[in-house]
Amino acid sequence: MTVTIRQAVASDAPAVASLLAQLGYPVDEGAAAARIERHRMSASDVLLVAEAEGEVAGLAALHVSLAVEYDGDAGKLSAIVVDERRRGHGIGRALVAAVEREARARGCVLLFLTAAERRRDAHEFYRALGFEETGRRFAKPLD
Repeated sequence: MTVTIRQAVASDAPAVASLLAQLGYPVDEGAAAARIERHRMSASDVLLVAEAEGEVAGLAALHVSLAVEYDGDAGKLSAIVVDERRRGHGIGRALVAAVEREARARGCVLLFLTAAERRRDAHEFYRALGFEETGRRFAKPLD
């Protein structure tokens, strides 16, 4: 199967909405389109989609930020999901590789991500790609 990685565009909104729902973040197509546009306008972010057999089969987002701890920037793989019908065919690996290339091109010296405790299969996937578990994530919703 040939996988093509490209930047998300507005017409990807239905697929992006579906993928975000599978990730546990339900959103309507209008909101998905707005999020795609925010990523397209941001100098610090990129939203990539993976196409396989003519349809969007996955997405990954990169956020680059200054890092006081390092001499270069830090990249966060802020979201990644492959359509549940397409998992196990290398799409996730292709997305992570594309994010790594983009992070390096943007001057990042570190790529990190967070994953929910319940996503044990994802943890194994990340370990297989060379990521190390280095801590815990704490979050607080802001009104």
